[in-house]
Amino acid sequence: QAAGQIKALVAHARTSRSQTRHPHFILRSACKLPANFQPQRCRRRSASTMASKLAGGEVVLDHGTFKADQAPLAPKRKLKIDRKKSNVEWQWAPFTNQAREDGLVLHHWQKKGVEFAEYPYARFNTKLERVTYTDDEYERLLADRHWTRSDTDYLINLCHRLDLRWPVILDRYAPVPPRPLEQLQRRYYHCAHALARDRYRRSRGGRLESEGGVPAYVDQSQALGISSRTRDFDVAYEEKRRRQAHVAYCRTRAEEAEERRLRDELKAVELESRRLKRRARGQPADEPPRRSGLEAARLAANAIAPPKRPQPGQPYLQSSRLKPPEGAQGLSKGMLTKLALVLEELGVPARPIPTKLSCDAYDALRRDIVTLLSLQKLATSKDLELRQMRRAADDQHARAQHAARAAQQHTRAQAYAAPKRTAPQVTRGQVQKRARR
Repeated sequence: QAAGQIKALVAHARTSRSQTRHPHFILRSACKLPANFQPQRCRRRSASTMASKLAGGEVVLDHGTFKADQAPLAPKRKLKIDRKKSNVEWQWAPFTNQAREDGLVLHHWQKKGVEFAEYPYARFNTKLERVTYTDDEYERLLADRHWTRSDTDYLINLCHRLDLRWPVILDRYAPVPPRPLEQLQRRYYHCAHALARDRYRRSRGGRLESEGGVPAYVDQSQALGISSRTRDFDVAYEEKRRRQAHVAYCRTRAEEAEERRLRDELKAVELESRRLKRRARGQPADEPPRRSGLEAARLAANAIAPPKRPQPGQPYLQSSRLKPPEGAQGLSKGMLTKLALVLEELGVPARPIPTKLSCDAYDALRRDIVTLLSLQKLATSKDLELRQMRRAADDQHARAQHAARAAQQHTRAQAYAAPKRTAPQVTRGQVQKRARR
């Protein structure tokens, strides 16, 4: 019955011009609303209102979110925008890079009215000069029984084309037999230094000048890719260094933790040996004994001096208690910086009114903050130690599983490799005899 009424109302609205002018006629008729009913328009909320009233009482700031009933973890900083400097006009302007030889015209965004005589980034296009030599120079300076002229020419051209990118040079080096990277480096640096030294000596009349133990030709030939460190290239040292770097790169987490533990033990042994030497000489130990985390936190909190009591003839300013306790035992510069940041976050003024009550409350607050920061640092270090121990345990468990899996595979391989018994072969005559029986 309700569906029929709605259909009749819709048909009546389509036939009546006056009623079709009112868009809410069907709604008023179906819901039995009064004739003067007008729908309320939905008021659009601003972005700041919608952002500050989220579900769950969260408030959105510039640096993150936090609950409405909790203090923020970071101080709220308002962005200061200089309207005079922000009204900068930009334009899509063409430019040419002087490092290119084809004169290609490119476009980029730049400030309006700013013109560059030369592309600013063109100065970073440094090219390696080619090492050239004559037949006479090669015979006098570069001849080597381990290198032929063709291999040397190929290496020099490859180094110039690839700008001394040694991993790429090692990959592209094609002559047979293949050579290790250290041999390639030694050959190139020997050729470059020998040619630069000889040409510099000839230009100076046979004299070879040096500054601070470094020959002068090295500074004038840096475009060849040489320096004072590559003058005497030690192949054995370079090979040893690369092996050590490879071993250090391939270490597991358990090995790193073991090395860290050994280093800590070595430091403790060295500290104890220094104390024993001082004690044997009759000198007092300058280093304080090691304290636990809680003792260090307590010492840092007690570093803030207690309030002084005025004595007859010894006046003092109450405002002197507001100064940061610099140089106190247990308080480092980093701790003082964190203390100032927390005080600023809590909204504590830098210079409160120096009354006795306010100074007492200020000192108590600073002690609590220092204790909190010290305990947070202690908890972080303990958490790091716990994670390292868990990683070591996981690595040990993984190695045990791998060893068990390898042993199981070895057992299966031995079982498959054992000789199997084969059935005796039956000849054709035996088959016929059995068939006759």
